[in-house]
Amino acid sequence: MAIKKYNRKEFKKTASLAGAGILLNACKSNNTETAHTDGIPDSTHLIKDTVPQFTIDKNILADKYDSRYEMLRQRFNKNINKYPQVIVVCRNTEDVSAAVQYAVKNKLYISIKSGGHSFEGFSVNDNGMVIDVSQMQKISWPDDVRISVEPGCTLSKLYDIILPQKRILPAGSCAGVGIGGLTLGGGYGLFSRKYGLTCDSLEALTLVDGKGNIITSKNNDELLWACRGGGNGNFGVVTEMQFKTYDAPALFQSHRFKAYQLNTERAKTILQTWFALMKNLPESCFSAFVLNGKTLTVLITNFEEHTTALQNILDALKNETDKFTLGNKIETAKALKTFYGVQTPIYFKNASAGYYSDFSDIEN
Repeated sequence: MAIKKYNRKEFKKTASLAGAGILLNACKSNNTETAHTDGIPDSTHLIKDTVPQFTIDKNILADKYDSRYEMLRQRFNKNINKYPQVIVVCRNTEDVSAAVQYAVKNKLYISIKSGGHSFEGFSVNDNGMVIDVSQMQKISWPDDVRISVEPGCTLSKLYDIILPQKRILPAGSCAGVGIGGLTLGGGYGLFSRKYGLTCDSLEALTLVDGKGNIITSKNNDELLWACRGGGNGNFGVVTEMQFKTYDAPALFQSHRFKAYQLNTERAKTILQTWFALMKNLPESCFSAFVLNGKTLTVLITNFEEHTTALQNILDALKNETDKFTLGNKIETAKALKTFYGVQTPIYFKNASAGYYSDFSDIEN
């Protein structure tokens, strides 16, 4: 079957998440980074001319005999059980460089954890090294509209800091997701249809490459392009990111629809209707559905004016479903917290969660 390729603009205009439990309080978000030690670009802008020689502080390194090991290897998805040889809990860029050099010297495969929310546990491995940047959470403001963020900063902490300044970054909704893995994986959420993916707002970064070099994206457009989704791969361990932000909406509204005891034909009819309606969904809105057994839940959110186009969509879905809950307009910061979801590790498995262009993608 031929797969249609979408450019970034098409994706942002048309994308809706199907099976998106992350936005219906099931909170499961891909948040991973995986680095390799070869294929390092030659044109990168180095902070230092040669690889800086850092030695790992033994206090931040945990092996299988360390009392911290079990806690550190655990991921959000408790179905994932992998056992790295060592876990390095980094505090700064120099720690990351030392960890990479240690891994290269000892021929250890590297995985990187920022928040650990990977659906399939890609932020952990067996018998390799995990570089854990979850403790690197600093946020600063280079100016009134830009933020500099370390990769372990969680979305709840990020929103707690930028929303009081009336700024927003288009990102995910689960509280415990780390900004590092989210950004390098794209980053889709409630504000993306208007402002783009999280990586679209990325303007600069610092990373450690697979040899331990500390690199910035300054004067290196290709590196920045690659880290903004240019190849769905990673080119090092990111230790700092700079983003542009946007005016935060004052109010936010969410609506839910439920359909119960579905058979195949009725489920098909509702989903066909949903896909057709989403083509006219305003940019300020987001929608997702979750089909769980015989129950279908549809979410629609909005952070701008309630338009006739939106009302027509609500009316059409109301006619097809069994229960409709019209949400009130509430303060954005308070509204986002309702999507934070479970923040402790849980057992889960998604049968399907992704981007679909139309109903034909899931019909069979």
